[in-house]
Amino acid sequence: MPRANLSISQELYDQIEKAAKKENVTVNYYICEMLEEKFSKKTVYGYALAIANMIDEAKKMDKEFTLADLPTFASVGEVVKEYKIAESPAQVRARLGKMFNEAVRKGTAKGIERAVVKKNGKEEFKFLSRAAVYVNSSKTKKK
Repeated sequence: MPRANLSISQELYDQIEKAAKKENVTVNYYICEMLEEKFSKKTVYGYALAIANMIDEAKKMDKEFTLADLPTFASVGEVVKEYKIAESPAQVRARLGKMFNEAVRKGTAKGIERAVVKKNGKEEFKFLSRAAVYVNSSKTKKK
């Protein structure tokens, strides 16, 4: 996949970063999405909307979950097929997974955290069949 290197002013970058954070996406994804909307003749996947939906769905979870438990993530294959999106479902899921994990890591998915497990006296991130496990800490702390 080709790469583009942009040199922009700090002020412009700050504006783009602020807009990207509002959408719960990285600056890179935000710029790519804008360029795809402007120049692509194909239907593109709406990552910003998908991430927002996934965060909302995660906030409704009352037990540990993986991304596959979220309806938006689970339906990626159907959406890609229905709208004839150029990317494969695996590519979309990989990008969504990275974006969701970053939103959790940066705290923009408030209340959602990576689940942890103790191994040999140390806390480690929990995985289920190599998939990251998350928890809605706002619901688990209320119990």
